[in-house]
Amino acid sequence: MKITIIAFLFVAVFVTIVDLLGFWAYKREYSGKQSKTGKWLAIVFLGFVPVAVILAYMFFSTQIRSASSPGFYAWFMASNIILALIYVPKVFFLLYYFAFILIGKATNTIKNKRYSKELTTIRYPKISRKRFLSQVGIIFATAPFISLLFGMHKGRFNFFTKHQKLFFPNLPSAFDGFKIIHISDIHLGSFASNYHKLEGIVDIINNEKADVIFFTGDLVNNFYEETLGWDKVFTGLKARYGKFSILGNHDYGDYTDWKTPREKEINFKGIVDAHKKFGFRLLRDQSLAIEKDGEEIALTGVENWGQPPFPQYGNLQKAMAGTENHPFKILLSHDPDHWDAEVTNKTTYDLTLAGHTHGMQLGIDWKGFKWSPAKYKFKRWDGLYQHKNQYLYVNRGLGFLGMPARIGMPPEITVLQLAKGSARASSIL
Repeated sequence: MKITIIAFLFVAVFVTIVDLLGFWAYKREYSGKQSKTGKWLAIVFLGFVPVAVILAYMFFSTQIRSASSPGFYAWFMASNIILALIYVPKVFFLLYYFAFILIGKATNTIKNKRYSKELTTIRYPKISRKRFLSQVGIIFATAPFISLLFGMHKGRFNFFTKHQKLFFPNLPSAFDGFKIIHISDIHLGSFASNYHKLEGIVDIINNEKADVIFFTGDLVNNFYEETLGWDKVFTGLKARYGKFSILGNHDYGDYTDWKTPREKEINFKGIVDAHKKFGFRLLRDQSLAIEKDGEEIALTGVENWGQPPFPQYGNLQKAMAGTENHPFKILLSHDPDHWDAEVTNKTTYDLTLAGHTHGMQLGIDWKGFKWSPAKYKFKRWDGLYQHKNQYLYVNRGLGFLGMPARIGMPPEITVLQLAKGSARASSIL
């Protein structure tokens, strides 16, 4: 509840500051120059809309923990996207506006110091300050607006496959070329009953002819009802040596204030049972061996372990029991923070697979340059990381939460190929 109040206060302060600055800019440029209709539109846009947005966000953010069905999350995400569609363009316009003022003042100062008279008789068509601000400002404000619309309509369903080849000197020879499909963070409730939105991933994954499929948590947003009907999609996923999964922070039902412990228990059981219905072997602080041609590697799956406010249910020492004699070990752990906290330098896990961050569903990944707000929250937030001979791969997830959009961070299906050789990694195009 404390986090919810902080989030609401942040949004309220943000909206207030943006609209006060917007009102100041409007008064500075357009006061006395607008028609009555224009003035009333300005009052609505700079006065009524902020109040309505704050009240709507207050309602959804404070009531979400008492929600008793998946549908409430859809309304919460709708309020978030409306907030973004209104205020992100405003922020970009204000950034442009203040930059325009500062550059204009600097330019005038330079001109006043350097020139005492006109040095040319060439004349260019004049454009008023008001028109220039309006035309260029619209471009600055429209770009993020269109990006949000694209991320909502296309970006969140633009599934892409990323291939990575990893070399390990201690990999058993039988597993040279072993292919892993890694998926994460499906958040079924965000798709509602739109089963067709995920049916396409079945063909993408099955065409890879993987040896195993690993799912690293967050099957749902909060409720087991979100899983109903999805078995017809996920039972279609095929892998030679099986499908394995773990739980994420959203799979425990912790984001609802249940009326009784029994209700939460029933909800949790439904989520756990869904993994089996979907054909996944759910690992809860457990290890097992994957055998191929007489050789074995160890696979461990832990309960969620994250830094506060995320729960620390996982018991890695318990989970890794029985793996001591295996030459090669893989760990499934939902939260990448677990890798630095309990895996590196403390265990001999060769490869850890995680999800959780979503790449914040917003960022840039272009020609080697990668950035997202997620980097300010998570030390490891996307892709491959290495510490000595240990590797971590963080998957961006298939689903979405909070904001029904993905911008620059499309949903990911990771294809990892294990190879025997000196420790190194290479991308497969």
